[in-house]
Amino acid sequence: MEQSPFEIRGVIEGFYGAFYTFPERNDLIRFIGAHGYNLYVYGPKNDRQHRNRWREPYPAVVMEQFRATAAIAAEAGVRFCYAISPLNYDSTKDLPNLMGKLKDMYDCGIRAFSVLVDDILCTVHHEPSCSICAWPADLDIALCNGLYEWLTALDPSCSLSICPTQYHGRAPFGTYLHDLGVGLHPEIDIFYSGPHVCSAELTTADVGDFAAAIQRRPLIWDNYPVNDLAMRPYMHIGPIRSREATLHEVVRGIVVNPMLQAEASKIPLLTWAEYFHDPYSYDPWGAWERALLAIGGAVNYDALLRFAENSLHSCLRLSELPKLERLVKAAIADIESDHQGACGASCRELRSYLDVLDEACYELKNRMENLRLRHDLLPWVEALDEWVWVGKRAMRLLDAMEHGKPHDHLARGLHNAMEEVQAHSKRTSGNALLPFGRAVLEHVGQLRSGQAAGREHTPTVVEHEGYPNGLAA
Repeated sequence: MEQSPFEIRGVIEGFYGAFYTFPERNDLIRFIGAHGYNLYVYGPKNDRQHRNRWREPYPAVVMEQFRATAAIAAEAGVRFCYAISPLNYDSTKDLPNLMGKLKDMYDCGIRAFSVLVDDILCTVHHEPSCSICAWPADLDIALCNGLYEWLTALDPSCSLSICPTQYHGRAPFGTYLHDLGVGLHPEIDIFYSGPHVCSAELTTADVGDFAAAIQRRPLIWDNYPVNDLAMRPYMHIGPIRSREATLHEVVRGIVVNPMLQAEASKIPLLTWAEYFHDPYSYDPWGAWERALLAIGGAVNYDALLRFAENSLHSCLRLSELPKLERLVKAAIADIESDHQGACGASCRELRSYLDVLDEACYELKNRMENLRLRHDLLPWVEALDEWVWVGKRAMRLLDAMEHGKPHDHLARGLHNAMEEVQAHSKRTSGNALLPFGRAVLEHVGQLRSGQAAGREHTPTVVEHEGYPNGLAA
């Protein structure tokens, strides 16, 4: 991608949780190399030899895998960077350990390195008055400058970057970042994630303010589409949005933190690739449809699109509600305005969309051709499918009520289905069907109460949570 205005276009495997296998990583490196990326940063938080037990050497078999991956990256035109996160680093004792660890990687053919001190502080001595820990910028400056001098003495082509302890926010930035900017060697790159850890938008102004504080253009660490920690219930396969076209004027480049699901991550990564190629004419939704087609294939495209439009909740703000949520809101208003329980136009539109989603989920579960993508998406497809059937049960209950058919068993079934699906660990726009189910139960309960009030005898009532007026026995 010689025409890209972004010098560095990368992926950073920097999430918490189960990290990629080497075959997954090698496949992703080949993929990004074929689509204009030129950097891959290895830094998964849960790799124990990367972070919690960073002093330990990797097993020999793992080192051979690193060697093979570095060679694969070189063939793909991607610079492979090994990052280390020296938790509880002791500057008086640990420099030989750190150099030895990086020298092992150097011997595997790796020439790009990074020090990640994000989300950690110097706590090795556990003493507030410790002079070593009192000035964290000084500690980071001494560490990185020493490593940079040593690395470039080994090979002038070596590079070094740091993700500082303070890596997000807006101006004015604190003393730590200003000191870091003054003290670090000017060739050491500094990461910035934007105003927030997961930023809804990135503007040239915000990045320019950070660049002024650190006295160099930053390397953006973009936390979309990552879905670790509190975001694990969500699948982030929407397109990248709200990144200003002029960012290339104030950054060294951008590295993208993908999801825990490597194959599914390719969808948003393809939209990033289009942004990198030409940020001025970038069309998020057009890029997204092309990415869904490329990764999901033509046979499953329509079904994947239906699922994907229900997987748009993330740090990136939407300008309008997803389709299912809009239909649900209209349908609730529909049934609340009809005192006889009839299903109006909005309710019928929702019913039609639920039928479409039902077929889409069935196809993705049973007929998806990209099996790795099926594996990644399956928990979310199943969650959406369960929600769809909550909606369809609610529709059956409305139909039975409208036509005067027995429906107590349908109400109980709907209530039970709602309880079961809420226990699912994954979240989609299907969750919007919860208020719809509740509204249907409440509406039917109100109608039954009105009918019961007109009877000459009082029926036996069975209390039922979620059906507030009870079920007539």
